Amino acid sequence: MSHPVNHEDLKKDGMVKLKEKEMFSVWVRAVCDNMGADKLRKVAELAEKYGRGLVLFTSRQFPIIPHVHLDDLGKVQAELRQLELMLDHCGSRVRNADVCYDANLCPYAVMDPISLGEKLDQFWRDDQGGFKIKTSIVGCEKQCTAPRVLGDLGFVGVERGDRKGYDAYVGGKLGLDPFLGIKMAELISEEAALNLVKNYVGFIRQEGRGGERAAALIRRLGERTVRTALTKDLDAGYEAKPFPCDTKQPRKTGGDILRVRATNGEATTAQVLKIADIAEKYGLGFVHFPVRGGPEIPGVDISHVQAIRDELRAAGLSLIDSGIDNLQSCFGNYCDNGLFDAQELLRKVEKLVAKIGLNNLSIKISASGCPNSCGISHLSDIGFIGTVEPEVDLNKCKGCGICLKACRGKAIAVENKQAVFDRGKCKNCGLCVKICPLGAIFAQRNGIAILVGGTGPHFFNDKQQGETRLGEKLVDLVNEARALAITEKILLLVQRTGRNVAGLISELGFDKFKKEVL
Repeated sequence: MSHPVNHEDLKKDGMVKLKEKEMFSVWVRAVCDNMGADKLRKVAELAEKYGRGLVLFTSRQFPIIPHVHLDDLGKVQAELRQLELMLDHCGSRVRNADVCYDANLCPYAVMDPISLGEKLDQFWRDDQGGFKIKTSIVGCEKQCTAPRVLGDLGFVGVERGDRKGYDAYVGGKLGLDPFLGIKMAELISEEAALNLVKNYVGFIRQEGRGGERAAALIRRLGERTVRTALTKDLDAGYEAKPFPCDTKQPRKTGGDILRVRATNGEATTAQVLKIADIAEKYGLGFVHFPVRGGPEIPGVDISHVQAIRDELRAAGLSLIDSGIDNLQSCFGNYCDNGLFDAQELLRKVEKLVAKIGLNNLSIKISASGCPNSCGISHLSDIGFIGTVEPEVDLNKCKGCGICLKACRGKAIAVENKQAVFDRGKCKNCGLCVKICPLGAIFAQRNGIAILVGGTGPHFFNDKQQGETRLGEKLVDLVNEARALAITEKILLLVQRTGRNVAGLISELGFDKFKKEVL
């Protein structure tokens, strides 16, 4: 007799259940968010052998193999281990440290994020308990890994006067209750940053509740309490042995960084093999995985760019050097939580951009299949999120309270043995619909919410023009046709003014912008 499969345990170990029966996605860890060409080829080969010939480049900054059958998960892990490849964690587990480029590669880097990332990667290899912790590190204020939003602990390399160090932010997260990280320390050393992480782990172990994130800790205990605990004894000695990143550059390296377009973060195995070949032939032998999904090939001599274009074109690929930035989504339609086909919508948006003739690489558009916002919809000029409006069938509801326990927005109460919704608190995630054992809660309406104006710090002539901001909800529960019509109006306004959406909202005000595009 076979034992029942524990999906939560598999999820924590980097094998996440998809919507289709007994199908999973395998999260392949990439130390320093880079992967050597030989290892990337292995990922492609496994996607062809055990998946459906598709690899995903996601906002988690590593490749994912979707559509792997339950029976093949152990085989995939065994073959990955042959090249010392591990799986990243999901669920209430510590994640790998996300970093941007080596200071020897990026001309803007003030601090070396790889150095701190290597030490944190080793630190996190010792399981730090049942808490979800994401760490994000950048070498400069361009903040390419979005540490203020995508990191419970975010470190930003800064230079002020004759001093260099890290500004430390705590609490960043997206999802149902997005939170912009709060600056807890300024201009601290790498050693102090490690001490802050150590303090955080000790503090959340002592004061945290099961599965609690840093944002919730701040909301519950207050900013001052958290700051006091995390900044204690930052100058104390701290020794950390790094887990070496095999793509770290030992000296200054020239060449350009080429960004490859991968709409929805998707690439076929043949395309991934081509990217790996180009990285080895023309670059530094590795590929970098950025937040927005389009894989990057660093260290390319400009004289080889046209040859690379030709090779990419033959594989059905192109560089991100015209149109808008890479369109990024989550798992979308094949995710167990997906409420609409995010990938299909973005393919239509891509055609819309081409029809309009918009050519502005600063414009970012993303889609998330549900309010968890794994497609970083809150950080885009235009972000789509799948939503659902739940309703209760009073003839079926027995007031069991299962939905009440599952609701993360605390929007459900049981009164007179009936589930009752507080519409003001409902996050429209649909979890209650999914979990109700009697089918008493159903989707009265499904739709798409549109967020606008999300952005990281943006630069003009290398001068910072703005701060990280989360997108605001423009509309909720519209259908795909309406979402595309609104998107077209926004893009035409962007094209006419030459501004990004955050800039337009700042200039016009949100209400006037809303009236303009609706």
